[in-house]
This record gives sequence, C-alpha cells and structure tokens, in this order.
Amino acid sequence: MDTSRFYGSVKTVKTPGNKYVSPPSLPPDACRCPHWHRLALKLSCAGLIFLFLSLIGLSVLVRFLVQKTPIERYSVAAQENRTKSTGRSTILTCLRHWHPYRGKCLFMSQTSGPWAEGLADCSVKEATLLLIEDEEELRFIHDFSKRKGQQFFIGLNYVPAEKIWKWINGSILNPHLLRIMGTDEENSCAIISQTEVFSDFCSADNRWICQKKLKHD
Repeated sequence: MDTSRFYGSVKTVKTPGNKYVSPPSLPPDACRCPHWHRLALKLSCAGLIFLFLSLIGLSVLVRFLVQKTPIERYSVAAQENRTKSTGRSTILTCLRHWHPYRGKCLFMSQTSGPWAEGLADCSVKEATLLLIEDEEELRFIHDFSKRKGQQFFIGLNYVPAEKIWKWINGSILNPHLLRIMGTDEENSCAIISQTEVFSDFCSADNRWICQKKLKHD
C-alpha cells in the first residue's frame, strides 16, 4: 500500500465559514462596572460639589449678618458685657420702653412737667435724671432729640450759693464737656435740645430723660 497517497486523501479542508473568531479584548483600564454604578458615582460627585458651594455661601451669609453699623450698636435690646471677675460674657438688657446705650438704659418721658417732677419720676423708676459723661454721649442725646423733635430736662441744675452748675450726683460741671447757654440764676435747670444745652426755669414744662444701669438678664 502507498502510504503517502492515503494520508493525502484524508487531509482535512477548512472553509473560511467555519473559522473561530475570538471576542475583542478590552483595554486594561476599561471600566467593567454596571451602568448604575457609574451613574451613582456621578451623582455623588455632583452632591459633594453642591455641598461645598453651600458651605461657602453659608459662611459668607453669616459673616454679613454679624456685621453691625455704629447705629445698631445702640439700638439692640441686649448688649454683651465682659466681666473681669469670671472672664465670661454676661448678657445685659433694658426693660421695655428703655433704650440701651453703652452701660446705661435711657428712658425718655412721654409726659412733661417741671424739673422736680422729672426727678421724682426717675426715682420711682429706680433711676436718676440723665448724667452726661462725655462728648460721645452728648452727641448721641443731641441726635436722639433731633429724631424725636423734643427737648429734655437732664440731671443738671444751677446752685446759686456756689455759683456753679452741678450734676445731681454732686459733681461739678466740666465746662470743656458742655457749655450752658442762657443766664445762670436761681431756679435754673439744664435742658438739652437738638443742638445745644441751655438754661431754663426749673418750673418750666418739659419732658425729661432718666437713666439706670443695664440689668443682668
């Protein structure tokens, strides 16, 4: 038997239609995660960006709200005073119808009468007629009088025996602080208006300003 002819007759013939095609390979860095995983990742990133922007906006808003104009420093109903003994902040407040100013509460009367009536009314309220301490407070009262369109008795009157102006706490008027316009004579009391402090009869009909210390809340 011719062995070479036999092997030649049984040689397998492969047709192009039966060729095996392997699936295309993915790049090593290609994401094999499900679609919903990618969607969740995108939403998480967007949420973090939104949270970051919200925090920035909130910090700007808080910084804006805590800033106050000079007028607001005296218009708030509560003030913070730092005590020396404990080093902690104590909230101080004024009663209704009283206006806070630094360490004081000020009351502007709605009725009028002689200086002695104002003195008694302040005493009933556990207060005194106003004692002006410095030029800043003087300007503040002038501005307040201008807004109200009124003039007020304060705790200052003329003492004929000594020929000087005295505050009701016994201290002598500092002429560098304020100048009394008008005549210095018996039965003269000081009145503050929109622009000046002047002398008037203590028996004249005017409103008055009381003061008392801020109350611990």
